[in-house]
Amino acid sequence: MDNRIALRVELEKAIAETGCTLSSVAEVGGLSIGNLSASLQKEKLRPITMKQLDTLTEALGLPEGHYYEYYLSECFYNNRVSVPRMKSFLIRCAELGKTDLIMNAIHVLVEHPKYTELFFSVAEELYLNGLVEESLLFYEEVIEEEKYNHSDRLAISHYRIFRSTIGANAEENYKAVIRFEGFRKRLPEDFRSDALLHLANICVLLQKWSLAEQFADELRILTTIRYQEELLIKKNNSVSEPLKTERPLVVYYGQSYLIKSVSLYKQGDYKKAEQYIEGYEDLSWFEILDEQGKKEIDKFRLWAKANKYSVELLLGNVSVLDEYTNYLTEYPNEIPAGLLLITKAANAYGFSIDHILERSPEPSMENEVNAVRIEHHIEFHYQKAIYEFNQRRFVEGLESILYCFSLAISTKRYSMAMLCVAQFDQYLNHASDFQKGKFTNLVREVLEVEKI
Repeated sequence: MDNRIALRVELEKAIAETGCTLSSVAEVGGLSIGNLSASLQKEKLRPITMKQLDTLTEALGLPEGHYYEYYLSECFYNNRVSVPRMKSFLIRCAELGKTDLIMNAIHVLVEHPKYTELFFSVAEELYLNGLVEESLLFYEEVIEEEKYNHSDRLAISHYRIFRSTIGANAEENYKAVIRFEGFRKRLPEDFRSDALLHLANICVLLQKWSLAEQFADELRILTTIRYQEELLIKKNNSVSEPLKTERPLVVYYGQSYLIKSVSLYKQGDYKKAEQYIEGYEDLSWFEILDEQGKKEIDKFRLWAKANKYSVELLLGNVSVLDEYTNYLTEYPNEIPAGLLLITKAANAYGFSIDHILERSPEPSMENEVNAVRIEHHIEFHYQKAIYEFNQRRFVEGLESILYCFSLAISTKRYSMAMLCVAQFDQYLNHASDFQKGKFTNLVREVLEVEKI
């Protein structure tokens, strides 16, 4: 039986079994009785809308999507796709997790022109409404169809997938960067600044310093050009469509300098890093600012102050230590990054920070999803272990190494895991039987993961 007829037979049977009349069902669902009656006729086969079907299903007390297996045929008329009905159908299937019905639709739709435009539209609506996971299947279909083109749809689809992939898993993050970075220059201007900012930040976390610098430089050039264009528009009293970016323009400008400075001092080039800190330390000269932009300038000023302390400590200037710890007390959100920096400097120059560690609560990773904070947390425990070893507190140092090792395994930071193995082996003679057993279990865990 034709699915269109089958759908109407099933609906008529369900209405009869419940003892409802068509008028009562229409009244409950707020539908036009005339339109509903016409749509249910098997002779004329006037298309049933998604709203009608969902309303009927609810009125009959049936689960959402109960009749969707019959509905795909309703999305065609005279062998042509009804885009509004098909879009509604695909979105509802995605919302309800009916992947099999979506795949059936894809199989049929590939024979029809402009189906990638429809898939992209569905993907964007899902993504922008917070249904990110549900949107990915449609973006992948767009990529597959348009892989030999240079369309905006292709670049945006790659960007959306990149953004959705970023998480705590370093290995997956790097794969996402590699897959997407070649498409960054094809993005529409509205997306380019955010894409470069995310690429640069992820590369900082991955310690891919040359890539982080490259993306930061591109972001600075792009933002500077856009700023000059905005100034010219303002000077000439011209009318221009504003860029639809996620953040004010000043954020991208300041972040380009911030990320560049971080990359440089992570590579030990502290003097050059200090020059780039000055690039975002005082952005009060920035003319194109809204209220949010002014608040962001204040944040950059604070970050510059903290990062100048960081550079001074990494250059061995211990005299700023008390001033820096007072700063962290005033701004507790900066404590995780600050403790990491202080511990690293103590290891480099051999000064004691026992008094700081005693009064500072250790950063917690409970319910933490922020990739930056996870990275700080892992590296802090590695640096803390080194500090404990330097203080000849071997048991405490081995505990920190084991904790760091477990976190590195769970987040697939294998370079850090290898460092932990080397440190544990170096101080193996000081390990308790319990610590040796814990280490062995963690190594087995790595081997099991590799088997998978």
